[in-house]
Formats: sequence, structure tokens, C-alpha cells
Amino acid sequence: MTNNSALARKVLMGATITILVIGILAVGTASSFYSLKETGSDTTYLKGHVIRILVGIVACMALSTRSDRFFKNTALPVYILSFLAIIATFVLKDTQFAPRINGSVRWLDFGVRILPSDFMRFGFVLFAGVLISKGTVDIRKFKGVFIIALLALLPSLLTMLQPDLSGTAFTLFVMLVVLFVAGAKFSHLAILIGGMLLIGSSTVLIRGDYQLDRIKASLQENTMEQEDNYQTLQARITLGSGGFSGRGLGQSRQKRGFLPEAHTDFILAVIGEESGFLGTSAVLILFFLLFTSSLMIARGANTTFDAVVGGGATAILLTGVMIHTLVNSGVIPVTGMPLPLISWGGTSMVVNLICIGTVLGISRRSNT
Repeated sequence: MTNNSALARKVLMGATITILVIGILAVGTASSFYSLKETGSDTTYLKGHVIRILVGIVACMALSTRSDRFFKNTALPVYILSFLAIIATFVLKDTQFAPRINGSVRWLDFGVRILPSDFMRFGFVLFAGVLISKGTVDIRKFKGVFIIALLALLPSLLTMLQPDLSGTAFTLFVMLVVLFVAGAKFSHLAILIGGMLLIGSSTVLIRGDYQLDRIKASLQENTMEQEDNYQTLQARITLGSGGFSGRGLGQSRQKRGFLPEAHTDFILAVIGEESGFLGTSAVLILFFLLFTSSLMIARGANTTFDAVVGGGATAILLTGVMIHTLVNSGVIPVTGMPLPLISWGGTSMVVNLICIGTVLGISRRSNT
């Protein structure tokens, strides 16, 4: 193992462990009010969060030791099963198996609640890596770019109809990163991006309701009477009230019923309130270290498959942080997006740790 590769692996593991510890502290404090109100115990959510982390760590460690053949063999099944799971949300819509949560039907609940689109992104990355590395598609031709894009565009259309605007944007960004890493021409990517923007904006305007209301609300940021803007305003208040060094761990006031989804979609705001600018900056620096080390490993991959999968897995981690941070700071409309490795949420936690395990496996294979 080269010095750079060994350093990248250590930084990735160190950053991941540190972020997970911060997440345990953050979920513990951010969820205490809701947990006590809903379950009678202020640690119920925290206990569930720790269990999810343990499950994710087991998956991470297991995948870090697997060969590339294992990932190639499981790529198509993971993609198909997750795609079918997204379709199932429409078939079972508004039942106990696919409940409507915050106006959207995006979850499946069979005793354990999962978000199919999270698994679908990882399945797309694996399947795209297989097709590109085997030469099944020529990524230097627009036809090849379109075929790979179609694998992401079809499930993205379904997630938009759920509606899940953040999930749709998430998947499309990961798709673009995969195409870029694979070597697609800039002209082809520009055509693809232009087409997506045209179709996406037209769809939002035609549908009009959910997504358009959120966009309008974000443009009326100072209007307290705008119901759809309430979460953004509360997130900004929460972040701003932390000042430079914060109120102190466990001292958040906004988590006590003022800030919705404090332990999931707005946990960065709670971190900002309790640890201030210093704490928020430290968290973002840790994520920066995680991304750069992951990218270094992907760039040093020995095979096209590992390079594409490594880049795609890194994109999954990066995009979640980007969307969550932008929403919490009020830059983009409010969407349901947990902060990777920190927020309470089983599917997100497990999939993100699977991505890290996959990258660690690439590091191991690149130096054997």
C-alpha cells in the first residue's frame, strides 16, 4: 500500500468514526424532546440510532473485505429490487405498508421502515460500473451516455411523482458524477443537463402543487405568514442563535417544539445552535476530509469498475451533505434530507456506511 493510499484510508476511517460519534451526541440532544413526548423516554430515539449505526458498521466491515466480483454479481439484483421497491410505494400508497409522511409516499414499512430510493442509488452506481467497465456501453458516445442516464432517469421520474424532489435531485447528481468519472464528453453532459433542466422545470410548473409551493416559499423568506417557509425560518433562527461558540451541548431551545424534524432533516441547525460556528465548521471540515480521502482512493483504483463505483459512492455521501447543509442555511427550498452519518434514520445510515465500506474495499484491492 502506497503512502498516499494508506493515508487516505486512515483519514477516511478516522473521519467516519469521528462523525459517527458526533452524530450520537447530536441525535441524543436533538431528539430528546420529541422522544420524551412520543415515547415517555428521552433516549428512545438515541437507542434506535445506535442500533442502526451498529448494523451499518457490520455491513461496512463485511463489504470492505469483498472482491469486485461480488459487487459485479450483486449489481443488477440490487438495482432491480430497489427499483421494484420504488414502484411498490405507488401500488401500496396510503396503506400501512406505504404511509404518507409529510405529504409524500416514499417509504415502505414492513415492520422496518426503508427508503427504496437510497438503495436504488447505490444499485445504480454498481450497475453503471458493470456496464461501463465491461464495454457494454461506449461512454464516449452519446448513445452510451443516454443508456446510463436512463438507468437513473426512470427511477428519478418515479421519485418525483411520490413526490420527493430532494431524492430526485440527489439521484440525478450522482448520475452526473458517475458519467463524469467514467469519461463522458463535456458536450454530451451539457446536452443531458440541458434536457433535464427543461423537463424538470416543465414538470414542476405543470404539476404546480407541492414542489412549486416550496420554491415560492423559499423566495419569500421574510414572510412569516408563508406556511411552507416556516421550517426554513426556524432553521435560520436555530443556526443564528448559536453564535460563535454555541449555547452548549443539550442547551438547544429550538429543538423543544419550534424546529420540526430537529433530529433528522434539521440536525445541522441544532448542532449550530449548541456548538456555534466553531462546531458547525468542525463538522463540515470532517466531511471535507472524508470526501477528499474517498476521492483519492477512487482515483487510485486499478480498474474502471472500481473507479466508477468509488466516484459514485463518494457522490452519494457528498450530495447528502450538500443538500442538507443548503436546506438548513435556507439557500434552497426545504426538502427531507438527513445529514449523512449524523441524522437519525436507518436507511440513510446503513447505505452511507455501505458506501464507505465499498470505498475501503477499493482501497484494499488497489494495493494487493
